[in-house]
Amino acid sequence: MRKLLFISLAVFFYSCSTEAPKEDEVKEMVKIWYMQKSSADGAGIWNVSGVTVLSIKKDEKRKDIFNTISHATGTWKYPPLEIPKPDENFSDTVQMDLRWNGSKWVTANE
Repeated sequence: MRKLLFISLAVFFYSCSTEAPKEDEVKEMVKIWYMQKSSADGAGIWNVSGVTVLSIKKDEKRKDIFNTISHATGTWKYPPLEIPKPDENFSDTVQMDLRWNGSKWVTANE
């Protein structure tokens, strides 16, 4: 009975640690990254209108890390200047390494 319980728990924890992030979770991380860019002094404001997840792959060398590539589009508003400038459209490819910290997805440190 103990062996069965141990095996069940081992399989459960192994499956939890290797589950890839869902597309919605990756999209949310990309939007958060742009919000953080907007919070820097003089950075302007990044308004993301769309994120498309291009790939989610398990890292070959680092355990529990997933490499993601996304395409983000939106507008960038210049920081306040003496002469106002119109907003610019942006189209970026964003690469993020994500890991599960036990409660949410976070960017992975190298």
